[in-house]
Amino acid sequence: MHGSVCPTARAPLIAATGLLLLAGPVRGAVDQAREIEVVARRFAFEPAVIEVERGERVRLVLHSEDVTHGLEIDGYDVKVEIPRGGERVSVEFVAERAGTFRFDCTEYCGSGHRRMRGELVVRDGADRDGEEEGAAR
Repeated sequence: MHGSVCPTARAPLIAATGLLLLAGPVRGAVDQAREIEVVARRFAFEPAVIEVERGERVRLVLHSEDVTHGLEIDGYDVKVEIPRGGERVSVEFVAERAGTFRFDCTEYCGSGHRRMRGELVVRDGADRDGEEEGAAR
């Protein structure tokens, strides 16, 4: 019986393999990013208010309908140039701090440039639970 495994030796091997398969991958599953489309145009972002949950992985997919724009979110390490011509660019981050964070256009785009801004609202799960309880009353 050269090259074969004794049937009693096979059982623990099969059981161990089954446990590995049932346990799933050794590494934790990567959280899927929530994708949010953002359009930049003179002199606004659409949507102007982006709401996410604290701890959520967020991917902003941005494109310009006219000239070159930029987007920078205060309080986060997020800064990206949005080229003219409709090319899509994306930036990904984890919304780790709850609160309201302003974002601005970082590329001069005309006379209304300083008005081109929006808000990232990061809700804490506890805040959302309180709102739902209030709505139920």
